[in-house]
Amino acid sequence: MKLYGSSSKRSFNTLKLRVALAEAGAAYEFVPIDLDKKEQTDPDFVRLNPHGKVPVLVDGDFVLPESDAILWYIAETFPAAQLLPPADGSAAARQARARTLQWCDFASTTLYYAYSQYWNYALGDESTRHPKLADEAVGKIVRGVKVMETVLATREWIAGPSYALADLSNAAIVYALKRRLPVDPLSGHDRVGAWYERVTARPAWAAAMR
Repeated sequence: MKLYGSSSKRSFNTLKLRVALAEAGAAYEFVPIDLDKKEQTDPDFVRLNPHGKVPVLVDGDFVLPESDAILWYIAETFPAAQLLPPADGSAAARQARARTLQWCDFASTTLYYAYSQYWNYALGDESTRHPKLADEAVGKIVRGVKVMETVLATREWIAGPSYALADLSNAAIVYALKRRLPVDPLSGHDRVGAWYERVTARPAWAAAMR
């Protein structure tokens, strides 16, 4: 198994996969791709992913781009890690797996989407910078964190009673937000802050950061 990912250990889409693989105790080769050097446009890499983006997982002859799909595949491949509720055919299991997917989607379509807007409008090329839209993007992120705060009033982990893919997916983007935003998005959201500390205190997180 090989994981092609950003050479920066702070890249959250690669980070969440490295955490998942660490949780699973999986043996794999990490292949760093230096985005600043445009290594993602190398013909050999583009043959793996015509989209020319990381991350990409290669497992034998199976090639899988897109970080959330890779997360799901890791969880299915290593069920002992319990990163997904078991697929036992019951309604409870279907609902628990759907809830996990819901919160993986939330990380991508709410937090990451607003973060990408902030990045472009506040930190991107001079021609794309727009302070008002950057502020609006921060507002979207804060609203998303408020949703998490509400949900975490009823459970310890973001998608249910147990740690799962959704936790590391959301924690990875929160890690980026805390580093990049002009304000701490978790300020005043004590439940989200405590949840984030629980996720990042896990040995797998430290292993991925190393």
